[in-house]
Amino acid sequence: MRLNCNINGSQYSLVVNSDKPLSLILKEQIITFGENSQCLGASCGNCIVLINGNAALSCLVPAFKINGASILTFEGFQKTRFCHDIERAYSDVGNQPCPQCYASKTIIIESILNKVDKENQNRVSGFQFGAGSNSDMNHVSGANTNEQAARSRIGTGSISSELITREMALSSCQCIETAELEKIINLAYKYRSRRRARRS
Repeated sequence: MRLNCNINGSQYSLVVNSDKPLSLILKEQIITFGENSQCLGASCGNCIVLINGNAALSCLVPAFKINGASILTFEGFQKTRFCHDIERAYSDVGNQPCPQCYASKTIIIESILNKVDKENQNRVSGFQFGAGSNSDMNHVSGANTNEQAARSRIGTGSISSELITREMALSSCQCIETAELEKIINLAYKYRSRRRARRS
């Protein structure tokens, strides 16, 4: 089959078997991916990538599922400003994943942050919908105030441990305790939220 996808910001048009695993496609297209992932066939979690912002084991994703997708490997993610938020959190907490799973856990953390962002955007959209559904300007003003309050709360709460545990299950390495991961992820999200607030 012919498929088109974006890998680390570059567009690719590939002719591959429809069931060929994404991990093999990446090893052929992104040389450093093969060196760093050391995938052991879904038992290690070392071949994790972001597909449309969500973490996935690339060895379990067949080619037909990535047509039109945006794929980001750790090598590509390292070049983004978002990676710096996570690296800064590692430094400030004084802990980080071991060399074996550093790349995969960093990608998982980004996936968690993406999910929290999406959830917060949905909350703000709910306030916007409420504002637009009322014709009375006083009610609109009140809804806008609520929307602003919702925006100000984004990034100030604690990311649920259930979400963290569920996402981290993709990686088999137990080098960091869940409590430490929670500190890292919440800190990374706080840094990201502050940077966005400065830009706005």
